[in-house]
Amino acid sequence: MSQVLAAPLFYIFFVYGLSFIVLSVVLFREIGKASKIAMVSTFSILAAFGLLHGLAEWTDWVRFIFDGGNLPVFAAAGPGAGEPWFLKYVSQILMVVSFTVLLQFAVNMLTYKSENKSARAIPAVLFVLYLIYIFASGTVAQSVFAAGNIGRHLFGFVGGTMAAIALLKLANELMPLGNSRLISGLAAGALGFAYYSVFGGLILHPVIGLPVQLFRMCCAVEIAFSSFYILDVFKA
Repeated sequence: MSQVLAAPLFYIFFVYGLSFIVLSVVLFREIGKASKIAMVSTFSILAAFGLLHGLAEWTDWVRFIFDGGNLPVFAAAGPGAGEPWFLKYVSQILMVVSFTVLLQFAVNMLTYKSENKSARAIPAVLFVLYLIYIFASGTVAQSVFAAGNIGRHLFGFVGGTMAAIALLKLANELMPLGNSRLISGLAAGALGFAYYSVFGGLILHPVIGLPVQLFRMCCAVEIAFSSFYILDVFKA
């Protein structure tokens, strides 16, 4: 256990997951006070993403603990020797589903003023096609992590990028209100998701000798802090 506690990833995974849980709690609490505005349902989806993704990262935190801080194995997203077999499935399922929910948030945000809501079915359709592919191709049977990485690249990168675009678009629309706190929060959240689309959606290996989870954690912290400023959207 001393090896685990001495490993930076022990703390990185905890803060990483906690940041998304904070995002979820902050949004869900404020949503409960603002049920009359049009974007409540859309931000409820973002809050759901925070909860699911936070749990995904905490599952990896538990995996890391069970694996005794085996950094080389864990850094490669492989199964740890000491972890319960089902945790790797929980981890990957939560991760892919959460990224799909993030994509749903982005699509809903980009179409919340549109009369044609058909585009909102895209994330669900992509998710079904993704499931068909990973099972039909035997990817899941070969490695649940390979299947998870396909979902990460598809839903994580696209979802993060579109979430960044959606928040910037909303910031531009609300600019006339003159609420600098809200605009700054939306811009910071957009920046956090833009970086997260790369570090969380594309990159799997260490960056300049540092674990990629460190960069993902920094993005998550920025997104969590931005949520306190984004709360003003419920008063707009």
